[in-house]
Amino acid sequence: MNKILQVKLRFSNEKNNQRPNVRNLRAYAETTVEKIQNITDDLRTILRFYKNSPKLLENILVDVNYNDIIAKSNRIQELLKPPGKKTNDMVVGARFSDASEGQENHIITYYVDKGTIENTIEDLKKVKTFLNEKLKGKATSNNFNEPKNKLKYDGYGLSKSKLRNIIVDCSAVDSCSVPHISNVPEKESFLVTFYKTELSVARLLEKLKVDDVKYRYYFYGDDTISVNKELYDFLEMNVPYLISMVSSDLSQITLADIKEKDKEEKIDIPDPTNEPTIGVIDTLLDENVYFSKWVENIDYLDDIEKISVGDKARSHGTAVSSLIVDGPRLNPWLDDGCGRFKVRHFGVCEERISTVRLVRKIKEIISNNSDIHVWNLSLGTDDEVSRNFISYDAAILDELQAKKNIIFVISGTNDSRSEKRGILKVGSPADSLNSIVVNSVRRDGTPASYARKGNILSFFNKPDVSYYGGDYNERIKVYTPNGEMDEYGTSFAAPWISRKLCYLIDVVGLPREVAKALIIDSAAGWDYKLGAYKNKDVLGYGVIPINISKILSSESREIKFIVYGTSQSYKTANYAIPVPRDDENKYPYIARATMCYFPECSRTQGVDYTNRELSLKFGRVKPDGQIDDINENIQDEDGLYADERQSRKEFRKWENTKFISKVLKANRSIKSYGERLWGISVVSKERLTSKMDKELNFGAVITLYEVNGINRIEDFVKACTLRGWIVSEIDVQNQIDIYNTNQEEIVFD
Repeated sequence: MNKILQVKLRFSNEKNNQRPNVRNLRAYAETTVEKIQNITDDLRTILRFYKNSPKLLENILVDVNYNDIIAKSNRIQELLKPPGKKTNDMVVGARFSDASEGQENHIITYYVDKGTIENTIEDLKKVKTFLNEKLKGKATSNNFNEPKNKLKYDGYGLSKSKLRNIIVDCSAVDSCSVPHISNVPEKESFLVTFYKTELSVARLLEKLKVDDVKYRYYFYGDDTISVNKELYDFLEMNVPYLISMVSSDLSQITLADIKEKDKEEKIDIPDPTNEPTIGVIDTLLDENVYFSKWVENIDYLDDIEKISVGDKARSHGTAVSSLIVDGPRLNPWLDDGCGRFKVRHFGVCEERISTVRLVRKIKEIISNNSDIHVWNLSLGTDDEVSRNFISYDAAILDELQAKKNIIFVISGTNDSRSEKRGILKVGSPADSLNSIVVNSVRRDGTPASYARKGNILSFFNKPDVSYYGGDYNERIKVYTPNGEMDEYGTSFAAPWISRKLCYLIDVVGLPREVAKALIIDSAAGWDYKLGAYKNKDVLGYGVIPINISKILSSESREIKFIVYGTSQSYKTANYAIPVPRDDENKYPYIARATMCYFPECSRTQGVDYTNRELSLKFGRVKPDGQIDDINENIQDEDGLYADERQSRKEFRKWENTKFISKVLKANRSIKSYGERLWGISVVSKERLTSKMDKELNFGAVITLYEVNGINRIEDFVKACTLRGWIVSEIDVQNQIDIYNTNQEEIVFD
């Protein structure tokens, strides 16, 4: 076995020197006078609707229904463009059409003034005249695109660029309409989020003359409110076009039927010393259990919640913490080699809690416990997550992780239905993108009977990974107020991953980005790209190895190394990774790479949730200086084009975990490009018009598999050292010694 290497690469920062080309029609796209007339009629209908509706807003909300999944650069640029602004600045929401998965298109909501819509209608008239006179009523890529076609644009009252842009805009649009909400869950309590306008929720309710005695509601921010069914029906009847998102306002614990065992004699456990601490946010903890010295317990309840606390309220949380503290003793076959962990346990509820209240508590807890890096959260909802927006609680978790040096491990939620028809989507907050979401498998690695599935927003790969959480007839052991029990559920798979992450971050000393990448890479291995995992929407990237040593080592024929960097420009790259060659001056490898980062996100942007994209390329450096990417990623290359649907599906665009791999087809070497070496590049793109000035850290795990079985790791280390790079082995025992030394208290005489 080889140890994993940590290589401190020197990255260059490159600006984006590409200049936007003239906008042309995409292949097979067209704009006809009929299309322009239909869009014109749609906009007139929208104006009539708002004219006949109560005057609540200063401006007008418009849905633009696109005919594809659309890239930011291909969104409308002249249609609905206010003077002195960009149309993209007016976006207040994005969702998918109701078509089946794989066929959905973008619906993007804009908030523009009446005058802009009227100006757009007048501009469309002029473009319609141009099409009739110059292109016989239809613009296509054959008769319109430059430089092949030279058209005269004078005499139509519009500049050439504006006229062309409107034609290209219209080719991407199916129709325009007034926003409407759909697929509302059948619940008695709702979280309702409104489109972001100048009108706050409080002012909206005031204008609607909502009786605060008759209806019960709670504000959360300027655009979100918790309401009962009666008030929701009132809002849906009177202002459906203002409602952006609706979700359940309830997080709860779903308990499986517990199999009790005879009360055991007292169990001995040593006192804690300097072990790292994992944060647990769950139901309450019983302080009378044998491992209580290992747990700092805080009953984080409001005064009104403390009144009705019963014994059952302490079962689930106690069981979760028992696995974090002493899981390997309870389940010897799951001994992960990580030892024991201390727990800071925050009991936030019995079995049910409103989402708004849970979020408030989580924000307070994280703010006051900055020394903890790994947090275990096994609360969730029965309701399936929406295909069009991230749940409210998941968005808060993503925000916290984007701003603070923490990571949440979240259970993938259970399917507790007595009769199962199909597989349910996961419940919130298992749609949190920055978190690691864990599903449950049986001992043979197959999905548990109660497992639920992703993907999130029809695209993002959730859950992330799977682990052993037991099943009805194959349970794992936990400890509760009633002693040792046999249980099953995703709640009891997640703590094992919290243990591994805490070990990697707090003991081994790895950044969270690298730790997350190592976890996902260990689950995926070489089999993920080969399709060995048939249930990717249930298993995620796969099942994580039990022992931590499997994550922190590689086969003797592999070179595995980690890199850590910061994206602070358009491209962050290194083109001189000295991968060893064979005797024929070829590269006898296949390769894979896993990269993770924690981007800021915008829930109000709906399906376009992540604000920043880091695109990963790794491979040999070609004579022209470009990287011959192992995933054949053609994004960001001159002369090559990948549409948004392809980029998301094949290259995981906007996904905050990148996994790329070269499938092994035969034991053969690949050629080298002369003296060129290997390279890695990370390209940054912004979703929103406003630029983000913040740096964004990323961590990557790279594995080179020698097809002939030869161990070339020493050659790699030597070559890196000769370049002046710092290369170190991740020696677990050495890291433990360093950790222990750092935890010692120094007493001065």
